This record gives sequence, C-alpha cells and structure tokens, in this order.
Amino acid sequence: MIPSRSLFPTLALGLLAAPAVAQDGAVAVRAGKVITGPGQVIENGTVVVQNGRIVAVGGADLEVPFDVLLHEHPDAVLFAGFLEAHSSNGMDRPNENVPVAPFLDVADSIDPVSFFYENELRGGVTGIGIIPGNNTVIGGMGRVVAPHGMTVEHMSLGDGMGMKIAIGPRFGWSRSAQLAELREAEEALVDALRRKGQELLDQQAAEDDAAAAGDEPADSAGDGDAQDDAGGFVRFGDDYPGKALISEEDLDDGQRGLVHILNGDVRLWLSCPTATDVAHGMRWASERGLEKVVYVVSADAHKAADMLAEANAMVALVGGLEAVEIDPVSGKEERTFAPTVFAEKGITFSIGSEKGRMGPDRLGYQAALCMREGMSRADAMALVTANPAKLWGMEGQVGTLVEGALGNFTLMSGDPLAADSQVLHVFVRGNHVYDRSKDERLQRLLEGRNQ
Repeated sequence: MIPSRSLFPTLALGLLAAPAVAQDGAVAVRAGKVITGPGQVIENGTVVVQNGRIVAVGGADLEVPFDVLLHEHPDAVLFAGFLEAHSSNGMDRPNENVPVAPFLDVADSIDPVSFFYENELRGGVTGIGIIPGNNTVIGGMGRVVAPHGMTVEHMSLGDGMGMKIAIGPRFGWSRSAQLAELREAEEALVDALRRKGQELLDQQAAEDDAAAAGDEPADSAGDGDAQDDAGGFVRFGDDYPGKALISEEDLDDGQRGLVHILNGDVRLWLSCPTATDVAHGMRWASERGLEKVVYVVSADAHKAADMLAEANAMVALVGGLEAVEIDPVSGKEERTFAPTVFAEKGITFSIGSEKGRMGPDRLGYQAALCMREGMSRADAMALVTANPAKLWGMEGQVGTLVEGALGNFTLMSGDPLAADSQVLHVFVRGNHVYDRSKDERLQRLLEGRNQ
C-alpha cells in the first residue's frame, strides 16, 4: 500500500464512519499524478479543498493554506473517482408493485447501510445516480448520491437527477400494454386537470360574487408546506378553462410528478432497452416537446445509433457492453460492441457496471474494455467520469477536478483503468471516507486468500 505522509497526525477514519449531518471538509492532497479530467494530467499535482469544494488545483509548488492538512502520496494517481450514471441498487426495493408511481422518490427508499454502497466505495466510486428500476411505467424521482453517509441527506450530491419512465415493457407485459398504460395515465391526468381548472373557476366566481355582496374574503394565507400556491403551474398541452389558475398545491403527489415531467421541468430518464423502444421513446418525447431526456438503453439499442445521434440525444448504456445475435442463415454468433458504435456517431453516453460479474462489476474494467476495442483513453475515462455528470446536469460539479467542483476524488496505486491498480483512499466533500488499510472486511478476505 502507498504510505501517506501528513504534516500533522490525524485521527483514523473507519470505512463507514460518518456524522449524522453532512460536514464539508478541508484537505490538501499531493499525488504523483493528478488527472483533472479526461486526457488532462498534472505530474506531481496538488488539489486543495475547503468547505467541501475544490479551491485550487496545480503542481507541486501550489501554495497550501496554513490551516489545511496536506497528505502526500508521491506514487499514487488521483482523479475525480468513478461515477455510476444509473443504478437501481442500494434501495430497499428497485420498483414498487404499482406500474404508475410518479409520487415516488428514491430518497424514501435508499438504504445508507446497504453493502452496495460499501462495495462501491471500495471500488473508487464517488457518485451514483440512484433511480427507480425499469420494471415500471412511471417510476418516480431519482437522486445523485455519494456511497457514504448515515442519512440520505448526508449522502446526497444532488436531488435533481430526474424521473423515470419506461417505454420497454415490464416483465410479463407487451409493449402495446406498456404504452397503453402510459397513455392512460397521461389522459387521466389531463382529465383531472380540466376538472380542477373548472372547479377553480367556479370557486373564483363564487368569491367574486361574495365580494360584490360585501362579504369578507376568506383567509388566503398559505398552509406553510413546501408546495407553491401560485397559479400557472401547468404549462404543457392545450389551453382549457381555469388552466392558468392551477397551482402546485392544488394537485396530489402523483399529479405533481407527472406535470413536472410533461412541463419539461425535470430531466426524464426514458428506459428504452432496444432499438424499437428507442424509436417509440423518441416519438413520445418529441410529440410532447421534451428536450431534457436521457435514454437508458442496452447494447441491443446500437441499431438506433443514427437516430440518437441525429437527435443529439444523451444515452446511459446499462448492462453488458456487447450485443449478441445469432445469424439466421449461418447460425453463427455475431457480437457488436455498442460503445464504439455510439462513440463513432458522436453520441454523449455513459457506461455502467454489471453487478454479479467479477470484472464487469467495476467501472474501471468496463472503461478498459472500451480502450481495448479502440477508444482513446480520454474518451474511455469520460464514460465513467465526465459523461455521467453531463447526464445528471452536474458538469463542473462532479467528475472533474476544477475550482468550484465538489471535493470528491479517489487515489489509486496506479492507472485507474489497470486491472492491478488498487483503490487506496476516497474523499467526499473533502472528507476522508475510505482508507484501504482500515477496510476490515477487505483485510479479512485478503488474509483468507493468503493462508
């Protein structure tokens, strides 16, 4: 393990030790190599974090404030850590039983003490997009978290990840049933909004009549909750009587979630596993004028690469990186490496890990496969660092080491994409949250292997 030399002694931090409320740390780390972004390297670089954010990045001569502790790792590589763009792990369940659940928020389901987060931290991951799974129709709101913390609030890096809608059918459903359920939910919402608009018009007319008769107006003070009581909340679709009067407070949680989607207020994660699903999903989004869309696809969707590129779409590639088909004539197996297809078309996309498979369960391994298939190192690194940040709308905040970004980074013993490199330390918001030498579970595994 690479030794750490500090100017002053520090208290040892355990693998999962965390305060109940997020604390922004201050630290300076000097490493033999600092990768500030894909293809951008500083030899003997230094990163300084104060109040949880990076305040300076430079070489070995960068001045470190007198009250910031300096850690030196001359043989290590420091980078922003791996980012998992899309995951349904780390919750008490990935999907609810009801197919239409826009009222859900993963903040209510995330389990901070799940072993999933411990393993991600051990793998050098500094950010994960947690969002309801694809076995749904309308799944609810996602959240970007760090794999460390005792509460959801402490883990959260951003609560604006967006909402999930699945175009690909649920288990046991046909695509026609899936799309019919989606249309039915939308039609039911519009019908409810029309009735609410007319109700508000009638209420307004009654209040005007009462005022004309000299009656005292009812108290219109807000009820003190988080919902906005101003009209004009609904902006999508055709006009109808009373539409401009509808406020966020007039609707229930499920209706609010759907309105946010159709208004284009939130980023939409559209699950479209196959090329056919992509075609349906793009048509559905285009008809509603939705632009902030991330298409969640499998490798089989490589056949829709031209369509995605033409629309300048963003893509989260989940699961395996290869599409496997059997030629109907020859019977031979044909393999297509989807990342190279997307890269050649100029699509902004991320790749994910495959849990349950040793090797592919690590993002660095997946990126290394992309290099093996001809992608440049910078492009491969972007798939697991900068690009997930773009998909989240958090570019400049995570996945990069620049002034103003969150103080999240990982130190490794060597090349982040090399199979024999080890994760030594992980920092989140400037806090030292992982130390390989103090990872008791890992040490017991290694001791067993060495016996």
